[in-house]
Amino acid sequence: MHEKLALWGLVPVRPRPDLNLPGSPERCVKRVAVEDHKGRVWMLERLHATQPERRQRIGALLDHLVQAGVSVPAYRALPGGAYVTEADGFHWQISPYVAGTPLPQPDYVDHAERGEALGRFLADLDCAVRDFPEYAPEPDMALHAFVDELMAGLRRRHPDVHEALAGPRQVLEPLLSTWSDLPSAVRHGDFHPLNVIWQDRTVAAVVDWEFSGVRPRLYDLANCLGCVGIEDPDAFANGLAPAMLRVLRDRDCLDPASLELLPHLILGLRFAWMAEWLRRRDGEMVNLEIQYMRLLADNRVGLGRLLRHVLETG
Repeated sequence: MHEKLALWGLVPVRPRPDLNLPGSPERCVKRVAVEDHKGRVWMLERLHATQPERRQRIGALLDHLVQAGVSVPAYRALPGGAYVTEADGFHWQISPYVAGTPLPQPDYVDHAERGEALGRFLADLDCAVRDFPEYAPEPDMALHAFVDELMAGLRRRHPDVHEALAGPRQVLEPLLSTWSDLPSAVRHGDFHPLNVIWQDRTVAAVVDWEFSGVRPRLYDLANCLGCVGIEDPDAFANGLAPAMLRVLRDRDCLDPASLELLPHLILGLRFAWMAEWLRRRDGEMVNLEIQYMRLLADNRVGLGRLLRHVLETG
């Protein structure tokens, strides 16, 4: 497989199975690290048959972000500007390998420096996409349709989970009724600390853009906060989370309409995580997610007050 590096005019020297590749291996059929004759290391991916068109659009986005100075490992373009090529009946793509340091879980939630780095990334992304053309690698996410479809499936296949989530689903009404009116922009779509390549406590690159698209402006923030909170609910008030929020406040990236619904958005995006745990048949995480979602639903008013206090101080 590594010889496919030659499709980009590069001379492959050796595969690098000693390197751990960042991001999710489920985002393609297969991927390997390959070193070229100049000592550079690339991540070579063989794509699913349904991916090339979307990956081409993502490639254009990542190229734009690199030009704007945003930390992403952009796909290498071919002559003519394509980011995907076909050979031997398969589609291929390469991106530079970015080395990183391990993320300590769950201790990272206490690191304000990481929160500041994440906030700067989100603010830089917000600025960079303002002049990016209309972008839709996949249909814009309609949260109400996703949640209701999930709940209908739970009613049939997991009635106990459906019953446990009936309350959190009802709590989402203020968000779902205004979803299409919220200010929106291109967002990563799966932004959380495990999709970041860290070098110590700084962001070297953000990976896994498969779910990128037009979303509410605070979508990435809400997803990240939700992932921090499930590690430790107290982390909303200390360390990474408040530091990230304050950077976004100082960079004028928190529109008031969305901010009022941020606790609801955090909860709403946990329905997507629940779907993921069910897909993986991870019963332990399903049970943990139920507890967390009910906690978010029951304490949404207090969480809103806490977030406002964080933004009014520091």
